[in-house]
Amino acid sequence: MSDRSADFLFKNLNEAQKDAVSAPLSNILVVAGAGTGKTRVLVSRIAYLVEVENLQPREILAVTFTNKAAKEMQERIASLIGYDKARLLWASTFHSVCLRILRAYSRYAGLLPGFCILDIDAQEAMLKSIMKEISYTGELKASDIASRISKYKEQRIRSKALAFGSSKFQEDIDFAKIYDIYERQCQSQNLVDFSELLLRTVELLEQNEAVRDLQHRRFKEILVDEFQDTNSLQFAFLKLITGRNSHIMVVGDDDQSIYGWRGADYTNMNNFKKDFAPVEVILLKENYRSTQNILDMANTLIEGGKERLLKKVLDGNCGIGDKVKILKCSSEYVEADFVAQTIKLLHAKGQSYDDMAVLYRTNQQSLLLEQRLSLMAIPFVIYGGQKFFERAEIQDALAYMRLLVNERDDQALRRIINVPPRRIGDKVVSQLSEIAYERGSSLFDALKLIIGYENDPAATKEIKTLARKLAVFSELMDKLKICKQTLNLPDLVRAVIELTGLVEYYKLKDQKASKGESDNQKHKNLEQLVSNAAMFNDEHTSQNLEESSEEIDPLLNFISTVTLSSSAELNEEGQEGGFVRLPQVNLMTIHSAKGLEFSTVFLVGFEKNLLPSYRAESSSRLGDNRAYEEERRLAYVGITRARENLFISYSLKRMLYGRLDSSGASNFLREIVNKYQSSKADQRPYKIEIPNTI
Repeated sequence: MSDRSADFLFKNLNEAQKDAVSAPLSNILVVAGAGTGKTRVLVSRIAYLVEVENLQPREILAVTFTNKAAKEMQERIASLIGYDKARLLWASTFHSVCLRILRAYSRYAGLLPGFCILDIDAQEAMLKSIMKEISYTGELKASDIASRISKYKEQRIRSKALAFGSSKFQEDIDFAKIYDIYERQCQSQNLVDFSELLLRTVELLEQNEAVRDLQHRRFKEILVDEFQDTNSLQFAFLKLITGRNSHIMVVGDDDQSIYGWRGADYTNMNNFKKDFAPVEVILLKENYRSTQNILDMANTLIEGGKERLLKKVLDGNCGIGDKVKILKCSSEYVEADFVAQTIKLLHAKGQSYDDMAVLYRTNQQSLLLEQRLSLMAIPFVIYGGQKFFERAEIQDALAYMRLLVNERDDQALRRIINVPPRRIGDKVVSQLSEIAYERGSSLFDALKLIIGYENDPAATKEIKTLARKLAVFSELMDKLKICKQTLNLPDLVRAVIELTGLVEYYKLKDQKASKGESDNQKHKNLEQLVSNAAMFNDEHTSQNLEESSEEIDPLLNFISTVTLSSSAELNEEGQEGGFVRLPQVNLMTIHSAKGLEFSTVFLVGFEKNLLPSYRAESSSRLGDNRAYEEERRLAYVGITRARENLFISYSLKRMLYGRLDSSGASNFLREIVNKYQSSKADQRPYKIEIPNTI
């Protein structure tokens, strides 16, 4: 890159951003407040490393938390350094990076090359099977156990390390037993869950010096986005993958740390300064998103925090703007009506529905809003709904594909052995399971064994009947194996959905559901899966794994990618499936809004017992402020999603969890109002209004 083009990298950057982009090769902590352009800094830094510092793109690792963010980052980098260079760098999520490492060194990690990833549904199905096997009668659900297993893995605790044998609590003893069986079954079936991807990689890097040294030589510069959201296991991974001659830049904001409930530890930002010393700290505080009135509300709120690592005040770059509207509503019905009417009015004035969002603390708050928006014919989409790759028809197709690449996958077989129906009921599956258990084999191996008795004169009538039923499924899988050897990825996916009968099966279900009108989506979703496979095939014709001499199976690569995609935070209905939709108002929890921005934001239910939550309030009264301060940061995230218009509402009474609550305005809101109480009305960043009652 010429000096002139290097200057172009800094053209639209402020001084602090320039400092971050052009900093000498070293360990760097960038503390980036909301809307301060952290993604621009990361992208520009990578371009600077390639074009000015002359690093090879393959020597750079960029890690973020969502597939959407990783893809966006790669596209923006490509616009600066060109596609041919950009495609060579690693820009992906923690899970995807770990998956690539495990694929390359599976035999050193105790895995067979064709291992598959357990999605959440398959994981819970396996746990339910184990719970049934041991006649579990406790109160824990499969989802509770899955969550607990994940937490233990994040703490790097295997089942063998649990000392629950002498526990006074039966629940602990039962959990330890289930966890142990679960780990053994995953190993025998060549499966890993999401937490296992990270834990297995950390263990590999710790225990295998040669593999660790290879990563150190490969990655010269490592960049991490949303660092405040990392957990202890992810932090351990970063320490292991960063070599003596490597450098790491992390970008984060402790004021936006809102995922403590799922293991995120914002103190990693302080730990980073200690464990990677010496560290240069760069502060970004110039906000390019929100008007000053909105920022004044956010700054006032977060200044009250007691656990801030680095105090900062966001400076606006978008003018003063309209005052924030604080709405004192007599009831949740008045609140919902006001939101719907205001959205209608703003849309009539030319604002797109897409650029408006309604944020709430809990999903339970959305029902009344949905009703009011529907009544006024306002289109909306709910984040947090079922994602494309989580739909039953898609999961069925993927289960067939999982079994094609990994015959040990018992969960996949259980799911689709009778889908579409082929007279293989629970009794047959139970018989199959018993034989597999007795022989210590997979269900598929047991199935093959039984089929061999179909024409055996010495076999019992019961065995022959069982063999005939299972032979139909076995013959189908044999046909699909031939297809796998001869067809490219999209044609193979089409063969799977057609030869299995899934398309016709779900087409009939669609017709029944719509009373003869074949306009439902299930069979169309299966067709969309073929399109997704075609797009994937175009984008991933080859994978840059120089360390591995083994070629990655395209089908296995596709399955792994979509399984990880199903765990992404973006829950917008239809978007992951590739369907085009009309503009819609966005309804979501504040947690789901992290990383997003909208021209107009309605922050509803800004009340005691909601924001902060009742649990956080209770913990605070007992002297534990951690949950309360995370709620404060959550409110801060909600406020800073707005660019131009912000409406904050609370209700004097609300039906909450089956009871009438009348707690009134949130303490957070009271803090803001109290600060400006002595100020003149025109100097306040907000104005309080009382919407008309119904």
